[in-house]
Amino acid sequence: MGHAGRILAFGLNHRTAPVEVRERAAFPAEVQPTALASLVREYGAGEAVVLSTCNRAELYLVGSGDGLTTARRFLTGARGLDPTTLDAHCYALQDSEAAAHLFRVACGIDSLVIGESQVLQQVRTALQQAQRAGAAGAVLNELFQRALHVGKRARAETDIGRGRLSVATAAVELAGQIFSDLSACTALLLGTGEMGTLIAQYLREAQLQRLWVASRTHSHAQELAARVQGEACAPAAVGQRLAEVDIAICATAAPGFVLELAALEQAMRVRRGRPLFLIDIGVPRNVDPAARTLDNVFLFDIDALAQVVATHRAERDRAIQHVEQLIDAELEEFMHWLNALQTGPLLRALQSRAEQLRQIELERWRGKLEQLTPDQRQLVASILRSYANKLLHAPLVQIRELANAPDGQARLATVRRLFDLSDDDRGSQESCT
Repeated sequence: MGHAGRILAFGLNHRTAPVEVRERAAFPAEVQPTALASLVREYGAGEAVVLSTCNRAELYLVGSGDGLTTARRFLTGARGLDPTTLDAHCYALQDSEAAAHLFRVACGIDSLVIGESQVLQQVRTALQQAQRAGAAGAVLNELFQRALHVGKRARAETDIGRGRLSVATAAVELAGQIFSDLSACTALLLGTGEMGTLIAQYLREAQLQRLWVASRTHSHAQELAARVQGEACAPAAVGQRLAEVDIAICATAAPGFVLELAALEQAMRVRRGRPLFLIDIGVPRNVDPAARTLDNVFLFDIDALAQVVATHRAERDRAIQHVEQLIDAELEEFMHWLNALQTGPLLRALQSRAEQLRQIELERWRGKLEQLTPDQRQLVASILRSYANKLLHAPLVQIRELANAPDGQARLATVRRLFDLSDDDRGSQESCT
């Protein structure tokens, strides 16, 4: 891409891609270190952060070369997504648009559930992963830290986070729409991670008649069940519970289906036509979508939650306007910082040219200077350096201000010409995607 510090955000989310595409693009936490290392070492990204949630898979890149090509090549290679799919569902944002997008994500106004709280921690975790992998440099560190800052402000200074809005609450609300009285229902929860824990808490508050909790690690299921006054379900007993409960909610990070078609067919034979409602909020999906072909099985995936949360949008519109004002202010400050960063190579080139000319003059007058004492020669050199610094002071200040002008790049190009800075001097700036 063009000048120093340029940023690219490339990815897809719940607005641009269905869950069957998002799950293919997802980067589970355990593969992110490898992905980040690959982006930097194999694909040439100078800086990289991977932000992958149930609603989005995004790459934030700063580096040499064509960032868009890098991102597309990486996703096709690492996640097996073909270029046609990428073009149909992905977006590419640069510089201020990329920064504004991340700020909206961190504030929760780009989420499926407006104002959801989990995304801020997900942004923080993505940055920490990149830091540990050595993939986040000065630009992305600053960008993500500012995103975390404005995300905190949005929740502290506006009503965007009022109440408990999250995918977890939407899942329980969907269950409440299916059954008018959840207290008469029984449910099986598969998954004891952050999302599963929230769902368990909300189901407990709904005063379910009975709640079973299952996990690949049975001790985790026992711990969560004890906290919500539920019952732990051993992995081997999941099929039996499926034959008994009214609702099964899946919220695991498993890479494949947790509930396969054969297991559901067996459960339905035992149920003898009694309906089973499945809510799958996993990405990748936890339930085989072929379950929809079974009689009396009603499967709702994470995209179905969009209908549930749409009713909350009107309540949040005023808060969204307030959040957007916070984002605009933070964005302006960040872009000033980024533009100032871009002037660094030019400032160094100008100072280097001044020093070069000083040395040329000292060399030209060396014959006469040798007649002076060492202290006198040092004084002459110091006078020349002081003169150059004073002469450059105003231009250096103006260069920093020019970087934030609407036509700043054109003006900085004029500065290069005025001071006869060659393309080689400029080339040191062309280092970031």
